Amino acid sequence: MHKPLKPLKNFLLLAALLLSAGAQAANTPFEITDNMMPGWNLGNALDSIGGETNWGNPKTTQAMIDAVAKAGFKTVRVPVSWDDYATGSGYTISSTWMSRVEEVVNYALKNNLYVIINVHHTQNGWLNTTYANEAAAKDRLSKYWQQIGTRFKGYGDKLIFETMNEPRNGDDWWGTAETFAVINSLNKAALTTIRATGGNNAKRLVMLPTYAASAYDHQLDGYTLPSDAMIAVSVHGYLPFAFAMEVPGTSTFTDTAAIDGLFSRINTRYVAKGIPVVMGEWASTHKSNLAERIKHAEYYVKAAAKARVPALVWDNNVFYTNSGTTDVMGLLNRSTLSWAYPELITSIMRGASTWTWSSSASSAASSQAASSAASSSKASSAASASSVAASSAASSSARSASSAAAVSSAASSAAASSSAAASSAAAGGVVASYTINNDWGSGYCASVTVRNSSAAAVVWRASLTVSGKVSQMWNASWQQSGSTLSFAGSGWNSTLAAGASLGSIGFCATR
Repeated sequence: MHKPLKPLKNFLLLAALLLSAGAQAANTPFEITDNMMPGWNLGNALDSIGGETNWGNPKTTQAMIDAVAKAGFKTVRVPVSWDDYATGSGYTISSTWMSRVEEVVNYALKNNLYVIINVHHTQNGWLNTTYANEAAAKDRLSKYWQQIGTRFKGYGDKLIFETMNEPRNGDDWWGTAETFAVINSLNKAALTTIRATGGNNAKRLVMLPTYAASAYDHQLDGYTLPSDAMIAVSVHGYLPFAFAMEVPGTSTFTDTAAIDGLFSRINTRYVAKGIPVVMGEWASTHKSNLAERIKHAEYYVKAAAKARVPALVWDNNVFYTNSGTTDVMGLLNRSTLSWAYPELITSIMRGASTWTWSSSASSAASSQAASSAASSSKASSAASASSVAASSAASSSARSASSAAAVSSAASSAAASSSAAASSAAAGGVVASYTINNDWGSGYCASVTVRNSSAAAVVWRASLTVSGKVSQMWNASWQQSGSTLSFAGSGWNSTLAAGASLGSIGFCATR
């Protein structure tokens, strides 16, 4: 247990946390969604029925989210189930559970990540989308969001709400005119409740799911959006189904048409018309076919990037294989804080490096919002959580610095505006260089190569001179000071053998 902080320090820590991304609030939803790619799901944790660890996962820690950020992810979706913690006719949520959700949200914000929370699994059919059940579902959903909204109304724009997860009628994933109409009604009720809680919720980005979060034509035909300037369509896409979900299905990835059709539909119907879409879940289940999953991941994320749809991979920390079992979608081993398939993460980052969309506005809370939060009765809880997060991050940073052997210097880069531009730095036998492979004027993405030309293995560290402000870097821990980008291995790739090269690192920057 941590000793409570003094009230003034509480105030300052909370204000710093809420304003960590800057002071300018987003004016359009694209100013947020354009900065969310790629994303990661904290699956089977806070959404577990019966408790956070009831589905076999360890309790979520700051170090887990630190590892996600260091890998290059920009968004963390935190699915949350509330039913086990709600009591009475008012569905009053336990203050202990609300504080735990807030603590995990702060883990992500401490890393300057976007974070999504939602109403995820529901029990006993209370959210069934029928006319007969509509009033009761609307009452409970609204009461949940009134409490969640009130708790988080002082948080900045990096916190995003998602009204529901895959809402549907029982096990029907196809839908009818009736179920579509009820989904539209529930989305509108939840949004209205969120806006009414005030604070930054008056302009917070809210994601509204389609029926079952699916995106086939007949489901989109029955989907309508409320009139609101700060909303995004929420969909999921485990496609092609025979490869990504079905068991045995196929273990070979060949059906690119299913992915192309998905992103073409949502881009044409929404993105091209000024309405952002977030792909809240995608993945492929493990079938002892890593090479095919790597191909699928890169193709999928590139298709999402082309359509201007940020995609968030599902990770449930499940690694076992069992005939007839789907959803074996573990990526980050949450016990060892290591990536089980680093090549798969690299393929996601390669796909995300083709993202050409950028926003000129930062998405952070305004000073007024932070002041409101700091003066609320919840300030102590959030500040305490941020203090723990800061301590954990500082400890992690110190370990990284002490474990890295030193070879670092900077050299001038070649013209950064050229798509063929390269920059290199060398010292002590370790050489780092980068090549710009995607340049859209106001920003660019580049691949980095690190080579150890010495006669001995090293725990490497390097730096480069770069143009602009780096927004993300994958497969390395990094920091930027002026034009100097300093970086080091991220656990699994921190040691470089004599004469070996490492080519799985990259970064994106804005000018």
